[in-house]
Amino acid sequence: MKNVLIFGDSNTWGWNPDNTLASIERFADDVRWAGVMQGILGEEYHVIPEGLNGRTTVWDDPIEEFRCGKHHLIPLLDTHDPLDLVIIFVGTNDFKSRYALTAEDVAFGVNQLVIKTKDHASCFRNGEPKVLLVTPPPTGPLSGSIFEYMFKGSEETSKHLAKHFAMIAAGNGVPNLDAGQHVASSQQDGIHLTRESHQKLGEVMAEEVKRILG
Repeated sequence: MKNVLIFGDSNTWGWNPDNTLASIERFADDVRWAGVMQGILGEEYHVIPEGLNGRTTVWDDPIEEFRCGKHHLIPLLDTHDPLDLVIIFVGTNDFKSRYALTAEDVAFGVNQLVIKTKDHASCFRNGEPKVLLVTPPPTGPLSGSIFEYMFKGSEETSKHLAKHFAMIAAGNGVPNLDAGQHVASSQQDGIHLTRESHQKLGEVMAEEVKRILG
């Protein structure tokens, strides 16, 4: 089997956008985009979803501890060795107002993850690292959302993420898929994907994985 690791956040974990902060549920395995992708790819592939709520690229969260992506990455690469492809799908949480980051800052953060992954070639089959960088869709609408203040200002800044992620991907010689071209953040909370968007993203990602791995 071809092993595909997804390094993601709550949209890989499967956060239901109908959640309140007091009642948190996740979509079932076969509803989440990773599960949809697995179903399409079939038995020749093993999809490994590593989604963590609140995961950032390289930033330490002073309120929610243990969310810094750069500290998780290498242990996960080693855990799931041998790998054929690593999908990096983080960045949304970097837009929390507590970090006060620009879209360029977020891209610089994900650049560190791409470099670390490529440099850790020993965890890839035949020592050939393959990375797919996924750009999260912009946030919003946030007015009235439970995340309205947590992500205040991100509706504007996150619109600029795609061009910066594209530059990071090109600079590292890895493919880039802009999820915002296929799905949008939900109307419910402005951050997470709906059931329908999980289905669509899973379909799109399956085709991209097949294109990369053959």
